[in-house]
Amino acid sequence: MMKMMIRLGKVLAVCLPSAIGVAYGLEWVLGIPISAAWLAGSTLVPVIVGMPVIFFIEGQSIKLRNAVFRLDQMREETAERAKRDSMTGLYTHQHFMEKIHESGRRDDGSLIILDIDHFKNINDNYGHAQGDEALIRVVAAVRKAVRAGDVVGRIGGEEFAVFLLDANKEEAKMVASRIRQTVESIEFIPKNGVKAPLTVSVGVAMKDEMDNVVGALQLADMRMYKAKQSGRNQVVDSGLEAEVFDLTRGTQG
Repeated sequence: MMKMMIRLGKVLAVCLPSAIGVAYGLEWVLGIPISAAWLAGSTLVPVIVGMPVIFFIEGQSIKLRNAVFRLDQMREETAERAKRDSMTGLYTHQHFMEKIHESGRRDDGSLIILDIDHFKNINDNYGHAQGDEALIRVVAAVRKAVRAGDVVGRIGGEEFAVFLLDANKEEAKMVASRIRQTVESIEFIPKNGVKAPLTVSVGVAMKDEMDNVVGALQLADMRMYKAKQSGRNQVVDSGLEAEVFDLTRGTQG
C-alpha cells in the first residue's frame, strides 16, 4: 500500500503541474477559458496514462537492479570457486601463497606442511574413489585441528599447508601435533570392514627463520620429508637434521 501511495504521488507530482500549465497556456495563447471540468479532465487523463507508464518504468528498474545484483553475486561466487580446490574446498596453492603474503607481513607466524603417508598404497589397494575419500577425511581432520583464522591450502596431490598468523613456536608445535593425532584417530575402513591406517608426516617452520615466506615454506617442506625418513606419522619442527617433536607423544630422536 505504501509503495502504491508513493507511485501515485510521483504521478501527481509530474502530471498535475503539467496539466495546469497546459490549461493556462491554452487560455493565454488561444483564449480558451479554463473550466473546472476541463481542468479536471486534463488532469485525470495524464494521471490515467502516466500511472501505467511509471509502474512499467519502475518495474523495469527493479528488474535491472535485481539482475545486476545477481550478476555481481555470480561473479563473486565464480571468483571464490577459482580460489579453491574442487575436491577439498581448501585454497589452491596459488591462492594459499597470496593469502599468506596478504596476512603475514610481520615476521611472527609459522608454516606447517603435511603429507599423507603411503597414500599411493591406498589408491593402489582400494582404488581412486577410496583415495579421494581418504583425502576428504584427512582435510576434515586438519580443519578440526587448526585454529580459527588459520589459512589452509592444498599445495599438492596429498600435500597440504597451514599458515598460522601470530603463532609462536610452542603454538605451532601444538597445532602440528594436534593435526597428527587427529588424522591418526580417523576410522577409515575402505574395504571389507578392515581399518586402513591414515597418518601424516608434518614439518613446521617459523616465518622468521628464513628471509621470506617461500623460504619458510621450503624449510617446512624439508622438515616434513625428514619426518617421513624418521618413520612417518611424526612432526619435525627444527633444523634440517632436527629432533622429532610431538607434544602428544613426547620428543623422539
